[in-house]
Amino acid sequence: MGSFVAHFLVYGMVYSFGIYNSYYLDLQVGSSYQVAMIGSIGIASLDILGILSSTLSERLGFRPVIFIGTVILSLGLFLSSFTTSLPLLILSQGLLFGVGASFVYFPAVSLPSQWFLTRRGLATGIAVSGSGFGGLVFSLLTARMLESIGLAWTLRVTAATCLILMSVFVPFMKTRIPPRKGKTSYTFLKKFGFYCLFLACFFGSFCEYVSVDFLALYAQQKVGLSLNDGGVIMSIYNGFNILGRLATGFGSDHFMGPLNSMVFCMWCTVVAVFAWVILCAVSAVIGFFDGGFWCMFPIAVVEMFGMDGSLVTMLATLYTFVTFANFGSPPLAGFIQDHYGMEWMIVYAGGLAVLAAVAGTMARFVHSRVVFSKV
Repeated sequence: MGSFVAHFLVYGMVYSFGIYNSYYLDLQVGSSYQVAMIGSIGIASLDILGILSSTLSERLGFRPVIFIGTVILSLGLFLSSFTTSLPLLILSQGLLFGVGASFVYFPAVSLPSQWFLTRRGLATGIAVSGSGFGGLVFSLLTARMLESIGLAWTLRVTAATCLILMSVFVPFMKTRIPPRKGKTSYTFLKKFGFYCLFLACFFGSFCEYVSVDFLALYAQQKVGLSLNDGGVIMSIYNGFNILGRLATGFGSDHFMGPLNSMVFCMWCTVVAVFAWVILCAVSAVIGFFDGGFWCMFPIAVVEMFGMDGSLVTMLATLYTFVTFANFGSPPLAGFIQDHYGMEWMIVYAGGLAVLAAVAGTMARFVHSRVVFSKV
């Protein structure tokens, strides 16, 4: 439950940033790619500190690190409520939030794999579905709060919610594998399969944050929907993100295996992104298979490399390398949208989805060349 709540709060904010993106553009805080830097810095900070947060977690224990992260991310949101200056928003809602989120997320993401063996896919699916639930709830409530109580109080209420909810569950976030006493092992860096997974994660993240940050803006500019309607679009994305994580976790355990499930989700995402013109339907499909991919990714790592005390470090290393994708994707997408139009931005996202799917397929066949094996 603690892992679920961590995903709920951290990625609830990340997946609902498209609402803030539209709101800040209406306030003329900056251009499309400048405003996208707020969310980009946040998610990049989350990932780039992954190795540090995982190392601290393995040495000091998960619970102290998670609590420190909770305080930092809540402080970042609270401080951002006092400004509409782009540089200050980048520092508070972006950087400070991302630092705290990193300390919360990386310990939390590895917990289900430590405690569940026979139903690892479903257990992980339930935990990481918190991301979709968070995005669903935060998207709806953020859009309504922005229109009813304004930007400042929306951020303050969100900060208080993060601090209180996470503090309640931190005491229950206990590890099964004891903290490491020796040096952290990085032997996985010598394996080709690790780099295939890295490229799948890298291009998958590059593609994902185009959808997360620009679906609501697309709804406003191309379909003529309001800010509230944009919140509904993001809720559709996040609602199906939940279903994708749960369904893929169940299917992985009983039918396909984690690597096959991950690759299936990635190729379905390719089709969905190129079909973005049907907005509501595509937001549901992209959300479903994005959720399935991120549910399967940590399980695929365990499937390929096994599980020991360095699991959190391995995941953190992968996500740290992905920082450049998370940092660059929203501003680059915003630049393409500003200069070439929304349609070319969608083509760009689809090309990234293809690269991710190819890399994921390579990782699957590096692990097992038997086509119909359950892996």
